[in-house]
Order: sequence, then structure tokens, then C-alpha cells
Amino acid sequence: MFTNIMSKNNSEDNKQIVSLPEDVEIYAGNTLLLNPTSSVNANIKVLSMESVDTDIATINNSYIIANNVGETKINTRISVKDKVYELVTNVKVIPGKLSVEPKTKKISVGETFRYRAMVSNGVYKSVSYQSTDLKIAVVKKEGIYGYVTAIAEGKVDIIVTVNIGNIISESIISLTVEAAKGHAIPISNPVNGAGFTDEDEWKGSRVFFGRYEQDNNIGNGKEPILWRVLEVKDDTVFLLSEYGLLCKFYNDTYDSVTWETSTIRAWLNKDFLDKAFLKTEIDAILDTQIKTNNNKKYGSSGGNKTIDKVFLLSNKDVNNTAYGFQKGSRIKSRTRRVQITDHALVEGYRNKENMNTCWWLRSPGISNYYAAYVLTSGNVTYGHFVGRRNDAVRPAIKVKRSCIIFGEDFNDGKYKAPIIIAREK
Repeated sequence: MFTNIMSKNNSEDNKQIVSLPEDVEIYAGNTLLLNPTSSVNANIKVLSMESVDTDIATINNSYIIANNVGETKINTRISVKDKVYELVTNVKVIPGKLSVEPKTKKISVGETFRYRAMVSNGVYKSVSYQSTDLKIAVVKKEGIYGYVTAIAEGKVDIIVTVNIGNIISESIISLTVEAAKGHAIPISNPVNGAGFTDEDEWKGSRVFFGRYEQDNNIGNGKEPILWRVLEVKDDTVFLLSEYGLLCKFYNDTYDSVTWETSTIRAWLNKDFLDKAFLKTEIDAILDTQIKTNNNKKYGSSGGNKTIDKVFLLSNKDVNNTAYGFQKGSRIKSRTRRVQITDHALVEGYRNKENMNTCWWLRSPGISNYYAAYVLTSGNVTYGHFVGRRNDAVRPAIKVKRSCIIFGEDFNDGKYKAPIIIAREK
């Protein structure tokens, strides 16, 4: 937004038939409407508006667009009652002020913090992050953010440089890297399923994170979501919901789709994400690159790679023994069986014999009109229509370890597990 309109550009001396701001200030990257006014009740027609120096500012549909810091003039020709007036507006483009969030000055070995460069009242053209000592801390730029990871104890500066309207501004974060925190996290990788039999249950850590309606009693609020920990690796915790949280079609219509184009993917990454998590929790969930393999047996396509915060497991995932599953899609494995919540039961069903339900995978089925899913017995099938079955949805997410802390244990009556709390930025 502009900061100042100084005086008036008047025509016809004191008669003020038509006028424009004579002097304006505007922050680099912003726009300002240059709107002529008339003291008489007459239509104003703007014949032309031109900038003397388009490198500093351009004019488009009466809007000044501030490109770079500096000064220029806007020459305007206006017609009022068949008379033409020529007016000049002096434009001064000024830079916004750089700031960096968060204000963290201390970090422990092994931790990663995300920093963001911001400009007050304006925008920047580019940003870079640089560590002065790569033996102490490294920094990786992703979009507008700089992810700083502490490597060893010591002191290091993180230099943040931005281009604001062709003016280079710099901010220095002086970090102290402390010794690694001694406490162990209360979760671990699951028991490997390589030696499991059909009767072995999934065995591993569980956590509570986020909240979603589950007991179908809206009046008592949403319940904490229980997750299985599929993998703890570096700074990532891979989670799969313990229960089927809702029953939906894979796609709202019976069409040829992939994971990329399915409505279930859109629902998970918008409706479910917004309902289940607070903003700080969403920020702690990683954007994960998802590759869905083609179905080689049937020739159906897995589609393009996607970037998702929430996704479904693939057939490859539910056969990965490192995640605690028994290998073999045809095996009726207990490690893959799931039950649904009372809320999900409204649109779904339970097998009367084992009280389990079927749940969707993202992998393609016998054609792209079909999708893979796990039967109540725990084996995988590929032969059900994407738009004709309300099967269970088990969301999967990856959480950034350095963005969370583990709170006290919560007991839902069946499982006792720690609550994940997202760090405030």
C-alpha cells in the first residue's frame, strides 16, 4: 500500500476542474490506483497514462505498479467536457523493511528450524539463506523458507539476503548451537513383519495427533486421532491412522481416474486437513512427494507424481515389512485389518464376523475405473469400482520431528499413547 499522497495536481488554476495526486510514495512490489477526480459534475475520460521510467514503475488500467526502488513520473492526459488536460504525478518507490521469523537464537544439535524472511508493506523479488560455518549448521532453501539444521556445538551466523525492488537487504541470525538434548523420543519403528504369520497383529508405537469426530456424538466435540507409527527416520515420523475415520467413494463419480485426479485426494488435503488439525499442526505436516506405481499386471496407470500433506497408502506400502506389515497381497494378514469409528459407520459397514471393514489404497485396480483396497480379511484386491463403494479412509501423513514435541500420554480406553504437540513458531 502507498504511504503518502502529498498535494494535488490541479488544472485551470483554482477552478480545480480535474485533479490527480501530485506526489505519491509506494512500497516496492505494491500497486496504487491513480484515480482522477473532477470538481464539476462531468464524466472523466482518461486518454492515456504513461510512466517516464518503466523500470521504476509501470501503469496498467490506472494502477501504478511499483517495480524497483527509485523515482519516476506518470504523465496523464484526461478529457473533461471536450477539454484535454495534462497532469504529472511524481512517483517515489521505496523499499519495505526486512525481518526474519522466528526469533530463535539457540538450537540443539540434530534439530532443524524453519526461518522465513518477510518484508513490511512490500514484497521481495528473491531470497537466499547462507550459513557462515557449514561445520556448525547447514541451511537448505525451500521456496521462501530457510531450513537450518544444527550439526555441531558452536556459534554460527545465518545470513538472510533479499532483493527488494533491486535494493539488497540483509539480516543476520546469530545462532548458538548447543549439545543434543539427552531425552529419547517415546516412539520407535514398528516390529519388522518379515517373520510374521497370518495371525500376527501389527506391533509398534502409537501416538495421538489432531482431532476428528469419531464417536458420532457431535455434542461432546471431536476425539483425538490415534495413529500407528510406521517409520521414524531422520527428522520424519510416518503415521497411519489406526482406524477408518470416514467411509467414502474413491471418486465421486464412476470415471477413469488416478490418485492425482481422484476426489478422495482432494477431500483429504482440504476438508479432512482443515477439520482434523490446527494451523500449527498443519505446518508440522510435511509436503510429501507421492509416487503411485502403475499396475503392471493389469496395465492401469498410477498417474503423475503429486505433492500431498495427506495421502493413502499404496499396495507397496502395505507389503513393506519395515512398516510392520506381513508381505504378500494375497495373504489374509491381521497386520492389514482395520476397524472403523462409529462416525464412519454412518456411511460404511462392519463385517459381522470379525467387525472389520475394507479400506482404500491409492494404487490403481484392474483398470483406472477401479482402485485397490484391503478386504476385511486383510488381503488386497484390485476389482472394485472407484465410484460405487463407500469404503474406509485411513489417512497417512508425515510429520516433521523438529516441529513437534511429545506431551503426556492419553488413554482412549483401549490404547495409551503420547500426544503430539506442534511447536509454536
